Amino acid sequence: MLKVHLFFRILSPLLFFLIWPSSSPATTDPETIALDPVIVSARGHESLISRTPGGTALVDAEEIFRVQPISLSHALQGVAGVQTAPDSPWGSAISIRGLGRNRVLLLIDGCRVNTATDINAQFGLLDPGEVERMEVLKGPVSALYGSGSIGGVVHVITQKGEFSPTPTNHLSLSTRYATNPQGYALHTRVVRNTPQYWVYASSSQRDAASYQDGEGQTIPNSQFQDQGLNLKAGYRWNALHQTRMQYQFHEGREIGIPGRGEASLPAAADVTYPKTHRMLMDLSHGFTPEGGLLKRSDLTLFYQRIDRKVRIDKLPNATGMNEILPSALHETLGLKWIHAFERENHAFTAGLDAWDWTYEGKRIRRFLNGTQAIDQPLADARQFSGGVFAEHQWAFNPVLSLNLGGRLDGIHAESKAHYAWVEPPSPETPNPLKRNSRSFHTTSWDLHAGLTWTPIPAWSLTLLAASSYRAPDLMERFKYLNMGTYEVYGTPDLDPERSLFLEAGLHYGARDFRASINTYANQIHDLIVEHPVSDTRYEMRNVQQARIHGAEMNLEWRFVPSWKTYASLAWTQGRNKTENEDLARIPPLNGLVGLARSQTLGLNGELDLVWAERQTRTGPEERETPGWFTLNTRLAWRFRLADSLQEVSLAVHNLLDAAYRNHLATGRKPAERNEAGRNLMVSYRMEW
Repeated sequence: MLKVHLFFRILSPLLFFLIWPSSSPATTDPETIALDPVIVSARGHESLISRTPGGTALVDAEEIFRVQPISLSHALQGVAGVQTAPDSPWGSAISIRGLGRNRVLLLIDGCRVNTATDINAQFGLLDPGEVERMEVLKGPVSALYGSGSIGGVVHVITQKGEFSPTPTNHLSLSTRYATNPQGYALHTRVVRNTPQYWVYASSSQRDAASYQDGEGQTIPNSQFQDQGLNLKAGYRWNALHQTRMQYQFHEGREIGIPGRGEASLPAAADVTYPKTHRMLMDLSHGFTPEGGLLKRSDLTLFYQRIDRKVRIDKLPNATGMNEILPSALHETLGLKWIHAFERENHAFTAGLDAWDWTYEGKRIRRFLNGTQAIDQPLADARQFSGGVFAEHQWAFNPVLSLNLGGRLDGIHAESKAHYAWVEPPSPETPNPLKRNSRSFHTTSWDLHAGLTWTPIPAWSLTLLAASSYRAPDLMERFKYLNMGTYEVYGTPDLDPERSLFLEAGLHYGARDFRASINTYANQIHDLIVEHPVSDTRYEMRNVQQARIHGAEMNLEWRFVPSWKTYASLAWTQGRNKTENEDLARIPPLNGLVGLARSQTLGLNGELDLVWAERQTRTGPEERETPGWFTLNTRLAWRFRLADSLQEVSLAVHNLLDAAYRNHLATGRKPAERNEAGRNLMVSYRMEW
C-alpha cells in the first residue's frame, strides 16, 4: 500500500502538468501525425510497414532520446515481439519472437557485425546517441541478408550529414545524469553540409556504476564505461555519382557481466570485459542515372575489427586457478553491391553480398601455484560467405501486389589444427592433437513469397511464406573446450538450421489512428545444440526440431493534435518437437500501454506501463518467472534560445521501484538476478 500511495503522490502533479495547456501555441509537426512509417531494410527500397509482408518495426532517433537507453537492445524494448536477453546492462542480447543470439543478425550501416555470441557484446558496441534509426525485421522476411536472419534482423543506421542546397552548419550536445545505474552520458556532434560535400564528426562518453534492484540490493559487477569517435564524409562528384566514407570507433572498459549468457562459465566467478572495442571503416559509392530502368546502384566495401578481452576471476579454490583471461580478435571484410530497378508496376532489387570473417584467439590460465598455461577454445579459423539475391515487387493493380525474393549462398569454413595447449603449464605436460586442420564447403538458400491486398485505402492484409537458413558459426564447427570433467567438441560438417515461416497481418491506418495485428508460425529444423555422446564428451549436433508461434498487436491513436495513446501486446509459445517439451528462453505474454503529449515547443511528456505475465511454460532446468509491471514517466520542456533548440527533461524509470526479473535474464551471483529499480534521469539537449 505504501508504494501505491507513493505512486499517486508522484503521479498527480505529473498528470497536472501534462494536461495543463502550454503557454506557447501547441504547434504540431507533420511527423507527429500517425502516418505509416517507411523502412528500407526489408526490400532494399522504401516501403510502407503496413504494405510490407512480414513483421517489421522502426525506432527513430527522437524515440531513442526519449528513452535514454543504455544499449541498442534497450532501445528496442518498446517493439512488440522484441525482448532483451540481459547478461549485463551494457550489451544485452535480444530475442525476436523467441529466437536470439546467433539467430538474430545485427547490421550497422549495412555492415554485418560478426563476433561470438556466447557472452553478449554485439549490442553494446555502439552508443545509442549515434543512431538515426533502427529498422527491425521479425523473422526471415527478406532475402537481402543471408545466414543468421531466421530470427530476424536489426539494421542500425547511424547519423550522417547530407547534401544541402546552401551551406549549413549544425552543432548538437546532449548529456544525461542517472541515479540507477548512477553515472553520466555525453554525446556531441558537428556537421557541415554543402551542395557538393558534407562532413560529420561526433564523440561520446559514458560511465555507470553497478545498479540496484527494486529491493535495494546492488547487483555486483554490472558497471561499465565506454567512449566513441565517429568521422564521416560525403562527396558529390556530379548529378550522377556520390561517394561516402566513414570511420567508427567504440571502446568499452571494465564492463561487468553478472549473467552467464550461453557460455560455459563457472557459476561463482566474476566475468568482466577489461577492454573491448569495435572499429569500422567503410567506403560506399552511389550511382543514380537520369532515366531508364536502373534507378540506383550502390557499392559498399567495409572492414570491421572487434577485439574482445575477458577476465574471469574470483574462481572457487577447487578449480585450482586464480584467473582465466580469454581474448579474441574478430575481423570481417565485406562487400555489398545492390541495384534498384523500376518500370511501371514493377520494383526490382538485385545484387551480391560477400563477407570474410577471421578469428584469432587464446585463453591464459593462471593457477594458484603461480604457474600459467595458454590454450584455445577455438583454433585460428575463418568463414567466408558469398551470395546473390533478388527482391521483386509486382503491383498487379492498385489493390493487390506480390513480393518474391530469393538468395543463394556459397559458404566455406576452415580451421587450423587444434592442440590441447598453445603453451602447456610445464614442459612435461602432454600436448595431444585434439583436431586436425579442417575445412568445409556448402551452399544454402533463402526463398520467400508475400502478398499485400488493400481492398479499401485504410486497410491492408499481408501474407508471407518463407524459408531461410543459418549456417553453423565457427564455434559450433571447430571449438574444443576442456571443462574439467568433460570435453566439448564442435562438428565441422553440421547442416545449416532451416526455418519454415508463415505470417499473416491485418493493418489499419488513418490520419490519426493506426492499428495492426500479426500472427506467425516458425518451424526450425536441424536445430544445433550441445549433445552428450558419453559422460566425458559432448558434441555439437543437428538433433532438434522446434516450432515457435505467436501473435502481436500494435495501436496508436492521436485523439487530439498533440496527444496520443498507444499500446502493444506480444504472445509467444515454443515447443521442442524432438523432445516433446517446451522450449527454454521463450518470453511470457507481455505488452505496454501509454499516454504521451508531443509538440514542437513547450511541455511534452509521457506515462507508460510495461508488464509481463507469469511464465509457466519453461524448458528443462528453467525456472518459472513471476509476472510483473513497471511504470515509467517523463516530462520535457522544449524551447528556442537565439538560433538554437533547447530541451530539458526529467524521467523516472520503474517509478514504483518494483523488484522483478526478466524471464530471459541469466544469472551467476545471484542465480536469479533482478532488473534495475527506480532510476531518475535528468537530460539536456541543445541543437544549432
